[in-house]
Amino acid sequence: MTSTLSFALLVFVALLTACSSTKKQFGQVLVRKSTDTTRSKQEIARIRALDNDHFEGASFEKGSMEIKYRLFKPNQQQSKDTLRHPLVVVYHSSGRPVGRDNKAQLGILPKLFASPQIQKSYPAYVLAPQFSTRSSDYVMDTTRGVLCSIPRPCLESVWQLIDSLKSSLPIDHERIYAVGFSMGASTVINSLSARADLFAAGISIAGIPQFDKLDQLRSTPIWLIHGVDDTENPITSDERFYKEMPSRILFWKLADTTHDTIFTTQLLGETLPQWLFNHRKK
Repeated sequence: MTSTLSFALLVFVALLTACSSTKKQFGQVLVRKSTDTTRSKQEIARIRALDNDHFEGASFEKGSMEIKYRLFKPNQQQSKDTLRHPLVVVYHSSGRPVGRDNKAQLGILPKLFASPQIQKSYPAYVLAPQFSTRSSDYVMDTTRGVLCSIPRPCLESVWQLIDSLKSSLPIDHERIYAVGFSMGASTVINSLSARADLFAAGISIAGIPQFDKLDQLRSTPIWLIHGVDDTENPITSDERFYKEMPSRILFWKLADTTHDTIFTTQLLGETLPQWLFNHRKK
């Protein structure tokens, strides 16, 4: 009886350790929801308070397609490496961020990566494009019985924009990353599927994956983060995605977490960049 209890205790401690650290690069982890809601709200408010003017506004035209975007540039004088820096591409969600004001897309994620606290340890360019329509559509995969995502043509313009920025800015071509929430998370998987040559890694938070290009994704590190109680974008799609190609995927399943309550202190601070910047194109 004593040995059984001791073994159970060791398993419990090991799980807590895995859930509280991003040292685990790949695999599936059930993460308990943070109970410190006050601290989470304070942290979110601090991140959102970053002035939009820290991001330069511009537009990119290719043929008949125009993409408005914001770009944060790292402080060269404060950076440890003054030669080339990573580029973090942040895709926005649906709803309010969709439009042409070139402001609404500046939510938690782009401001997190551009915040002084993160830039001090992880200096990088942060690109926040804005789509005037949805960037990804959802359909039912009748074979798998789950939702899957389909990229819209407008996404091609963002990849062309990235290629253009690579030639005009000192961007480290081996460290270009994609990050997104909700529809933006789906767009992350769409981007990695289409341009595995471009992106070194990606983080998908509460998204819907794409299944028709799994072979192109097998060498790209991906971090899936999803609330177990998400009813807007059900976790079942990510569960099937992980089951079919688990070799290079870290899958965080957040217990007692819905679509709208996913951003807590567990995902803020250095948690995301610490994992992301550990990967580069080989």
